Amino acid sequence: MSDKPAPESPREGELDRRALLIKAGQAGAGAVAVGALAGTAKAAPSRRGAAVPTGGRVTWALEQDPVHIAPFGATLTANHWGKAPMYESLIEWDSKLNQHPALAESWKVVDKRTVDFTLRKGVRFHNGKELTAADAKYSFDLMENPPVPGSPVVKLTAYVAVEGTEVRSKYVLRVKLKNSDARLFGHLAWNRYTPIVPEGMYQQVNAGRQGIGTGPFKLVEYQPNSHVEYVRNQTYWKKGRPYLDALTMKVLPDEQARVAALRSAAIDGGTFNADSASVLGRDRNLRVLKGNTAAFRELQFTIKKGENKPWHDKRVRQAVNFAINRQEIIDKVYGGNGNYSGHVPPGYGPWPLSQEELKTKYLKFDLKKAQALMKAAGQSGGFSVTLTTFSTPLDFAQVASVMKQQLKRINIDVNIVAQEPGTFGSANGRGAFDWDLTARGMRGDVDGYLAEFNPSAAIFNVWYPEYKNVKVWRLVGNGKIQLDQAKR
Repeated sequence: MSDKPAPESPREGELDRRALLIKAGQAGAGAVAVGALAGTAKAAPSRRGAAVPTGGRVTWALEQDPVHIAPFGATLTANHWGKAPMYESLIEWDSKLNQHPALAESWKVVDKRTVDFTLRKGVRFHNGKELTAADAKYSFDLMENPPVPGSPVVKLTAYVAVEGTEVRSKYVLRVKLKNSDARLFGHLAWNRYTPIVPEGMYQQVNAGRQGIGTGPFKLVEYQPNSHVEYVRNQTYWKKGRPYLDALTMKVLPDEQARVAALRSAAIDGGTFNADSASVLGRDRNLRVLKGNTAAFRELQFTIKKGENKPWHDKRVRQAVNFAINRQEIIDKVYGGNGNYSGHVPPGYGPWPLSQEELKTKYLKFDLKKAQALMKAAGQSGGFSVTLTTFSTPLDFAQVASVMKQQLKRINIDVNIVAQEPGTFGSANGRGAFDWDLTARGMRGDVDGYLAEFNPSAAIFNVWYPEYKNVKVWRLVGNGKIQLDQAKR
C-alpha cells in the first residue's frame, strides 16, 4: 500500500483558489433526481496548469445552518459542511472515488475479519498533540456511541460490521469485524462519520460548537445561524497545503440574500437555484457552474407496526410512484437541469440503473396505472396525509408543492409542513413522520443507499418495521459481505 495521499483529493489536486470554489459548489444542492442545478458562482475562471497562488481568504455561503459541528452522529448534510475543513479519517478519496492513505499511511488485511491500520507518524492535532492509535481507538468508540448532540441512530455498526478495535502499538490500530464486510474502506474514505479526534476531546471542549482535528484548517469559531470561521493549519502534514489563509462559511438560507451578497462581493461563492443561476450567468463578472450531485430528493414513507396506514399496501406506494411526473418537477423547479435517480444516484460507479430504465420502466409517469393501482387497493377515494420537508433550501418546498398537485389526480390530499433543518433532521431520525420529502447524499459504499431496507440496519426498525420483502433482505444482506465486486 502506497503511503502517498490522494493526488486529486478534495484538498490535494492542482487547484487554485478559484477552482476550490468549483469543488465546493459541486457538493451543493441536488434535485428531485440526482443533480439538479447545483449552481455556483465565482469571480473568474480557473487557471489550470498555472502556478497555484497561496494566501487570501474565501467566504462561502451555506444554505443551511450546520446546527452543530460535532464529529459523530450527525444526521444533517449541513453538519458535514460545517465540520469538514478540520477533520480527516484514516483513508481518503480522490476525485474519482479511488481510495488513498490519509491518516493511515498503510493498512493490511490480516484475515477476512481483521484489518491493521498503520498511522502516519508525526501528524499533529490542532492542539499540538501527536496522533496515535489511542486517538484512533477513542474515535472509533465514539463512532459507535455518538455523544450528544449526535444521534445514536448514526452509529458505526449501522454502516459497517465492526466488532471492536485494539491498540497494537503506538501507531498501529487493529479493527476487528463481526464478519467479512466490503463497506469498511469506503466508509472510512467518505469521512463524514469517521473523523479521527484526540483522545478525551469531548471532555476538553464543547464538541457541538468547537473541535480539534488534524485537517487543513483550524476552527476559530462557530456561531450558530451566522458563520463558521477557519484559519490555515500551519502544521498540516500535507506540505504546502492548504493554499488559503482563511475560510469562512456564512449561513445565508435566503436565496436572494445569497444573490445580493455575491453581487456585492460579501461572499465569493455559493449554491443557487436554477432561476438565480440563470440570472447570475448573465453577469460577466461571475461564473456559474452546474452539475450532478449525489443529493437526490426522495419521498419517504414510514411503515410502522400497528398503524395500518393506506401506504402500507405496496399498491398504494406504487400508485404514488407512477402518479409523480418527475420531468415536470425537473422542468418547473430546476429549469430542466436534472436527471432521474433510483436509490443509487447516477454516476455512482457501476451501480445505478440507466436513465432509460428509470424513465421508461421504474419511474415512468403513468397516471392510468396509478389510478388502477389505487382502485385495486381499495383507495379510489384517496386519503389525506401530512408531508414534512426542509424549509431551506427552498427547492424542497417547491418540489413538494408540485407533487401535491400531481397526487391530487389520484385523490391524495397532501398537507405540506416545512420545518427548519434541525427540527426536520431530529424528527426524521426518530421516525416521527408519515411522509417526508428528504434527500440522500454521498455514501461511502453502495450499501449506504440500500442498507435501510434490511432489518439488520438500526434505522429499519425506526422507519420500516412493518416492511417485509425477504428477497430484498437477502440481496442487501449478502451484498454487504461479498468482496467480489462483479458478484455484488
